[in-house]
Amino acid sequence: MTQSSKDVLVHRARFAELKGANITALAFSHASRADKRTPSDLRLALGRSNGDIEIWNPRNGWYQELIIQGGKDRTVEGLLWSNLPGEPLRLFSIGASTVVTEWDLASGLALKNYDCNAGVIWSMALDSTGTKLAVGCDNGCVVIVDISGGPGVMEHEAVLQRQDSRVLSVAWKGTESVIGGCADGRIRVWSATSTEELRGRILHTMKVDKSKKESTLVWSVIYLPKKDQIVSGDSTGAVKFWDLQYATLTQTFKSHEADVLCLATDETNSKVFSAGVDRKIYQYNLASANTAKNNLKWVVASNRLLHSNDVRTMASYQSKGADFLVSGGLEKNLFISSISNFTDGTYTKIPYFVPFHKNALFNAEQRLCVVWQQSTIRIWAVGMDAGDGENYKLCCKLTLNDEQNISTCALSNDGQVLIVGRPSTTKLFHLHPSNGKLKVTKLDNEFLLRTGAKHIKFIDNSNILLVSSKDEVLKLDLEDEEADEEATEIELPALSEELESSKCPHIASINQIDCRDSVAVVTRTCGALDVINIRDNSASPVARVSNFIAAVHISSKGTALLTTADNKLLELFLKETDESPIGAMSVWCKKNKDYLPKEFESSRNKFVGIFSGGQSQERIWVWGVNCLASFDMSQDLPISTRKRPKKHKIDGNSITDRSDNVNGGEDDDEDDDELERIAPLMKERPSPEQLTKRISKDSHPFFLTEKYKSILLADVLSNKEIVLIENPNTSRSASLPAFNLPKLVI
Repeated sequence: MTQSSKDVLVHRARFAELKGANITALAFSHASRADKRTPSDLRLALGRSNGDIEIWNPRNGWYQELIIQGGKDRTVEGLLWSNLPGEPLRLFSIGASTVVTEWDLASGLALKNYDCNAGVIWSMALDSTGTKLAVGCDNGCVVIVDISGGPGVMEHEAVLQRQDSRVLSVAWKGTESVIGGCADGRIRVWSATSTEELRGRILHTMKVDKSKKESTLVWSVIYLPKKDQIVSGDSTGAVKFWDLQYATLTQTFKSHEADVLCLATDETNSKVFSAGVDRKIYQYNLASANTAKNNLKWVVASNRLLHSNDVRTMASYQSKGADFLVSGGLEKNLFISSISNFTDGTYTKIPYFVPFHKNALFNAEQRLCVVWQQSTIRIWAVGMDAGDGENYKLCCKLTLNDEQNISTCALSNDGQVLIVGRPSTTKLFHLHPSNGKLKVTKLDNEFLLRTGAKHIKFIDNSNILLVSSKDEVLKLDLEDEEADEEATEIELPALSEELESSKCPHIASINQIDCRDSVAVVTRTCGALDVINIRDNSASPVARVSNFIAAVHISSKGTALLTTADNKLLELFLKETDESPIGAMSVWCKKNKDYLPKEFESSRNKFVGIFSGGQSQERIWVWGVNCLASFDMSQDLPISTRKRPKKHKIDGNSITDRSDNVNGGEDDDEDDDELERIAPLMKERPSPEQLTKRISKDSHPFFLTEKYKSILLADVLSNKEIVLIENPNTSRSASLPAFNLPKLVI
C-alpha cells in the first residue's frame, strides 16, 4: 500500500507480521515508601512468555531502557529484584524449569544459573531482608536459597517440609515463615526460623472452597504485614482474607467469574487489588463498620475492565511522586493505573511493540528491508511501481538453529553481506541474487563467532563497527584475513564517578549507534553522547544530556540529531570549528529547542527514530510507534503568543517528583551542580524583532500526523520516497479468545 503526500511518496509496508508475547511477570525494583521521594534508580522488570525481559523506567511517561533477549523454548514465569544498600540492583527470574537465573543487566547475559534440584519451579518470593529466596516447586517442596553473598552468588540453605501438591504461589512473612498457595486448594505456612525444632515444618494449613467440577488451585497469595493477614486468590474466582495469627478465615468475596491469577496491595495495606481470567481488576478497601470505628472490614470498592484478555500479573509501587498499579497478561500490552485514584483515574496503555530497540532495518541503495524476530530473518524487496499490488516481495527467509534470539542485524550497502548478532555469538552470511530471490551462503569469521553483539553498523561494504555484549566498541575489516582473529577496540570517554557507581548496572550501557562516512556516534542509557573518528579510532565526548536519548542520527550536514524521553529535539555539532566546539548546539537548535510544537512535546508517543535525506538536506523526519513528524530546519518554528505552562506533563501516570540522586539515597535540594551542567541548554528568549517575525510566519516548518499505526521502522527510500513498516498484528491481538462478559447496550 502506498500513499502520496504532497511531494513525498509514503510506502506503507505491512508485510512484517511480528507476533508479540504475553506478559507473564512484573516486578518493581524498590519497595513502596509513600513518605520518601522516588529514587532515580526505580525500574520495572517485565517478563514475557518468549523469554524476553524488558527494563522500563517510569519517568517521563515511561520508556524502555533494555531488553534481555529470550531464547528457544524459554519463558519467564516470575521476576523479583534484590535491592540492598551498597550493592547494585540484582534481577532474578524463573521459567518452566528447575533453575533460578540471576541476570547481568550490563551485558544481558545470565550471571548465574542455580538448579534447585527439586522439580519445576512455579513461584518465587524474596524475604523482607532481601537476602533469601523462597522457591515453590511442582513436587511440593519449598526451597530456601541464600543470596546474601552478593551478585552471582546463590547458595542452598534449606528444603522445607514437603507435601504432595504443587506450590503455585509463595510469600514471606518477614524472615520467619513462608506462605504457599497449593494445587490441592490449601494454603500452607512453613516455619523458616533458625530454631532447630520448628525449622522447615508446616505450622498451619487452611482450606479454600472446593469446586464441584475440578480441584481448586490457589493461584496467588500475598501477605499484608501491617494487618498480619493473608490474601488468597483461587480458581473458583474467590478472594479470601485470612488471619495469620489464628490461621482462620475472616472474609470471602466471590467477586470474579473465573480464576483469580494475581493480587497486589498498596503501601499501607489498606487496599488490595485482584485480577484474573475474567479480565476485571477489583479493588478492596479496608473500611470501618457502622457499629464501631475500630472494627475494620474489607469491602469491594470498585472494579474496572481495562484488559481485553486474561490478566496474568500485577505489581504496585508508591512514593511521594509515584502511584502505580501496573498489570499485564495475554493482551500483551502494559497497563498503568493509579492506586489512589483507581476507580475513576486515568490509565496508560503501552503497546507491546514500542521500537526503542529496532527489529528491522532498511537498505535504500538496494531497496531491501530486513525484519527479524526470535531466530527468524525475512528480507523483503520494495518495488519501484507504487501502484502495483505486489510491490513488496519476500526474497529471503533465514531461520537460525540456535538457542538465543537475534539481538541485531546489519546489511551492507551493496546488499551482499548480512551480519546477525546474538548475545553470545555473531554470524556472517553472503547474499547472492538468483532468479528474484537471495541465495544465502554462510561465511566463516572466527572472531565474530566468539563475540556477541548488541549493535552493528556497516562503515562501508567491508568494514563494520560492532558493540559487543560487554559494551566494547570494535572496528573490524571483514576482508582482512589477519583481522579474522582480532579487532580494533575503540575506547569511549569515561563517565562521571557518580554514574559509574550507580545501582543500575546497565546505566552506562550503549543503547544507540549511528554511522556516516568516517564518523560514528554512540549514546548510553545515562544520556551520554560520544563521537568516534573512525579513521584514527579515537572518541570524544559530545554531550551529557540529563535525560534518556531515545534516538540518534547523523545528518547529511554532519551534525547529530537526537530525541529524548521528554520529547525534546536537539542538533549538536560533531566537529570542532572556529565558531563552535564539539557538542555545541546548531543555530536552529538554539533558536527553536524551547519552542517545539505543543503536539510534539506533549505527544504520548516516544520519538524513537530519526532520518533525513531526500531532496532537501534541511528536512528531517522523526517518528514514534503511532506518529510521523517532519521539521524543516531551514526555517524557525513559529512562536505562540499564549502563555505556556511552566512544566509540561507528558502523562498522568508517570513520576511527578524530581529525583536525580543516582544511588537511591536521600535527595539533595541544592542542585547547583546540575544547573551549572545544563546552563547551556537553558531557555533563550528571542529579540522583539525575531519574535514579531516568527509569530507572523506563513510557512509550515513542522508537520505531524497520527494516521500511521504500529510503526516498526521509518526511513528514506529515495529523494521523493519514504517507507513505513507497520505491524498489522497489533490490531489483531484484541481478537484473541477471551472470557465472555455480558455486554451492556444503552
